Amino acid sequence: MAHFYFENTPHGKRKDGSKLDTGKHYDYIAREADYANMKNRQEDLKLTSFGNLPDWAETPRDFWQKAEEHRNKPSGRAYREFKFALQEELTLEENIQCIEKFLKETGIKDNHAYSYAIHDKPAAFAKEHRNIHCHLMFNEKIIEKDRPLAADMYFKNYAQNKLGEPVKGYRSSREFSTTASTVKLRKLYADIVNNKFREKGLNISISEKSLKAQRQELLEQGKVEEAELLNRTPAPHLGDAYKNPAVMERIMTEIDETDAKADEAADGFMEQEKDEDLSIQEQKIKLFATDVVIRQVARQLQQERARLKKEQQAEKARAEAEELEQEAMIITTGDVCEYLDTKTEEFEKKAAENLAVFKAAQKNILDDKRLELLAKDKMFDDNYSKDIRQYSTINKELKHLQEVLPTLYGKKDKVRELAALSRKNSELTKKRNEIGKRIGNYKTTLANNPEKFNTIFFELKKQNEEAITKNKALYSRYKYDMLQVDRYKSAREKLSKERTDTILFSEKIASQLGHKNKLNGTTSLKDLPSAVNNNNVYFFTEQKNNIIKAVKIGDDIVKGKVPVYYLKVESADKPVIKSVSRSDEVAYLYARKEQAVNRKNLHPIMQEAYKKRSQSVADKVAKIADNLVNDNMQQARAKWQENEQTTDKTKLAEKKMYNEWSL
Repeated sequence: MAHFYFENTPHGKRKDGSKLDTGKHYDYIAREADYANMKNRQEDLKLTSFGNLPDWAETPRDFWQKAEEHRNKPSGRAYREFKFALQEELTLEENIQCIEKFLKETGIKDNHAYSYAIHDKPAAFAKEHRNIHCHLMFNEKIIEKDRPLAADMYFKNYAQNKLGEPVKGYRSSREFSTTASTVKLRKLYADIVNNKFREKGLNISISEKSLKAQRQELLEQGKVEEAELLNRTPAPHLGDAYKNPAVMERIMTEIDETDAKADEAADGFMEQEKDEDLSIQEQKIKLFATDVVIRQVARQLQQERARLKKEQQAEKARAEAEELEQEAMIITTGDVCEYLDTKTEEFEKKAAENLAVFKAAQKNILDDKRLELLAKDKMFDDNYSKDIRQYSTINKELKHLQEVLPTLYGKKDKVRELAALSRKNSELTKKRNEIGKRIGNYKTTLANNPEKFNTIFFELKKQNEEAITKNKALYSRYKYDMLQVDRYKSAREKLSKERTDTILFSEKIASQLGHKNKLNGTTSLKDLPSAVNNNNVYFFTEQKNNIIKAVKIGDDIVKGKVPVYYLKVESADKPVIKSVSRSDEVAYLYARKEQAVNRKNLHPIMQEAYKKRSQSVADKVAKIADNLVNDNMQQARAKWQENEQTTDKTKLAEKKMYNEWSL
């Protein structure tokens, strides 16, 4: 349950009033050193973090031990601690975000050495809840990052030389030591948490204010029951002295008894006890138990109020959803054109994809000559075509050499070149003869094993024919997609001459304007101001000074629109009609595109209602558009008949295409 707790302590104290050892206190909250294996405590540490440690401190423990060593006197302080409640409604990460934001907003993140630890364990008196909280320790010395100091100077009082230059220590902040600053810190932390609740859409909050102030706010809001629950003495902090098993059992018993007495009081049977007869310890236990019970009741009230609010919202949403279902469905030329454009784009994209796949696959289709070469390659481990190409290349080089060599004979300056080319000619001739010999062996093998070659060849040919068949199907799909593109474009062209607000289909729309109609499909006439003139009722749609635009009850609804009138009135404050004139304007009784409803913040019931309605409209638009594409619409403005049966021409066309189209 969301709750607020924030404590600002300037260096903790023991029972005798002496200051705690800084290093040991850090060890305690970080569960380190002597406190690493405390019975029933080690599991409550969820996270530790720190920042702005000087170079001489490798760990927070190093820093806080040095801080204790350099504490000037027994009354001096080495740290300030904020202990505050985290929220079980938030995740660990979200609670950390709140802590980090608090560090940043207070300046601790940028200006002070700090460390913090998060503890999380079951609440002592409500096991279904968590006691999750943060211990934040920070040193109040304001770090000068451009003037790093060693440990022996870090904690000294700030001082300057005669030139005004700092020579030792840092200044200490006084920002967190006053009552006013604590009030400010409490509010800052409450605001941070409440903002996080709002981010998550949680209808809960915490308050840093006193019980009295919170009670007054609830009274002003009319929440009397919750206000009375805050009309009590705040529960005392029991401390460790009350945590031994016997006292804990006594506290739990008192909580049960207080709960039972509350029921008896409601029935008029409770007898009052006198608190002055009780010991101080018993009085504290009783106050604590009463506070626990009252908090439980407060939580139940909040849950009940939230449940009722949720039911009311759902009931309202159901009524609105039913009203939406009864509203007229209007489909215009613009709606159908938009659908046709979308379908055109879809088929153009599919056609482009299928054509690309077809072209890529076409490269793998082979003629008989290439199939024969591929079969020979398979017989000779892919060496046949390689040797044929190499033999041809060498032949071309030798032919060129035989043309060049005669031109070099008898020339003294060409002796070296002649020798080099002659050697190359010999090498190439030798290599050609070797390849020629292999090719001769290939031909002999082919001649002696025609069955093996034919087996390989016909298997490759079969695979090639299957690829051709698949590629024909790819091409057929491309042609079909392009046919659809042409059909949807043609249908779009038919409607391009019509106004985009021309109604092609209407359902449940009245023939004359009545009080239940809505302007633009959203604003009920009954919610608009109105006036009567000559027994005619006018509802105002727009007002500028002494001229009012209005619609008249009883006018004929033509194509989902009614005429607009200009009303001249005596004054804007007193709309008494002096004259009426009909304008050239019309008012729409259905929602157009620019009047689309923002559904993001609607109740889930209404979101589902709009989703169903949108689907119904989309289905109707698709039927009208497909009928128009299939050249089966008798009249574009005629009302669509629900029971009209249409043939699925698309599927028939596709089947015919696959049977007849070919490359």
